[in-house]
Order: sequence, then structure tokens, then C-alpha cells
Amino acid sequence: MPESRHPDACRIGVAFIEAQLTALVAYASLLSDWIDRGAPPPDFAKAQPLLARKRSHPEAHMHSEAGTPMKAPPPEGDLSWPSFDTAEQRIAFALIVPSTNAILAVAEYFDIHRFSASRAPEVQFLMRVRDAAVNGNVFHIAADEYMPHAAYAGLIVDHTLDGTLLFSDGVKPGFMEFGDTVGLLRYLVKLLTSMQSVISAGDAG
Repeated sequence: MPESRHPDACRIGVAFIEAQLTALVAYASLLSDWIDRGAPPPDFAKAQPLLARKRSHPEAHMHSEAGTPMKAPPPEGDLSWPSFDTAEQRIAFALIVPSTNAILAVAEYFDIHRFSASRAPEVQFLMRVRDAAVNGNVFHIAADEYMPHAAYAGLIVDHTLDGTLLFSDGVKPGFMEFGDTVGLLRYLVKLLTSMQSVISAGDAG
């Protein structure tokens, strides 16, 4: 992925992370009754009007796995919502994916705009949990691997986490909870805002 030298990277980053935060909290709010009390899950049929909104023409892009044209599109599998016995299992099912997506998106932004080179413990923490997120929700840290200090609000990523789950799978505990993801992103908003203030002050001087 190419790096960027956008002059407003901090300001754009703040807006980008705040959008991730809004989506995370909205998603959790919509599923809170199902997670806490096992209330009826979302009705996938209600998404059909939105799924029908498209500008692409899939019928013009139909090929089999062998690459030969097809006269009719393959049937689409129906999505199903599984049932779980405990709130912990429902939390794991519902919140791992959006939490992981937010971490990946923000870490990618930091990489592209070279914020990931910062030795700020919270930035290093973000990049380390990103690594766990893309490795099956598990930390893989070799005993002899060099690690800059990576920490956020009392959570520390070090060699002792090797083999530990990033988020609970509903059975085994994880290193982080949903609220930690939201808290980390909120902190990164403050960090970028502070960096933007320093840059603006320098430009003014």
C-alpha cells in the first residue's frame, strides 16, 4: 500500500476514526437486546431493499469457476443467524467482526500516513492488536522478537501474550473487550487532534 503525505492527514484521520466509533456504537446498540437477553435477532429480509440498490450488473459478469460464461447466476446462499446459549457467546459472535474491522481500518490509515512509525505506546498497541486481528484473533509473538513498548490504559502487549486470544471466542477469555476497542479509538482521536494542534501552531509560527 503506497504511503501518503496528505497535509491534513491528522484532521482526516480524526473524522475517519470518529466514523468508525459511530458505526461501532450504533451496531452494538442495535444488537444489545439480543446480546443481553437473547431477544429476537435481526430480520435479514429487512436488508433486501438496501441490497437491491446497486450500480453494478452482475448478470454481465457471470462465469463459472473454470472461467466459462454462465447463462444464469448461481443461487445465492441464504444467510442465517445462529443461536447461542450465553451472552458471552453472543458477544463474541456479534462484536468480534466489527471490532476487528475498526482496528484494521484505523491501523491501515496509520500505516498509509506513516503514523505507525510513532513510538507512542498507544500507537504501538494499535499495530500489535492489528497483527493479532489478522492472525486468527491470536497473538503470535516470538520470544526473541524486538518489541517497542505497546500499551493502552493498563493493557500491555508483550511476549507473555503469545498464543492468547485478542477477543474472547465465547469460551476462552480474550485480551481485549469491546469497550477497550472503543476506548482505544477515542484515545487515538485525541492523539491525532493533539498532533494537528502542534502542526497548526508550527505553521502559524
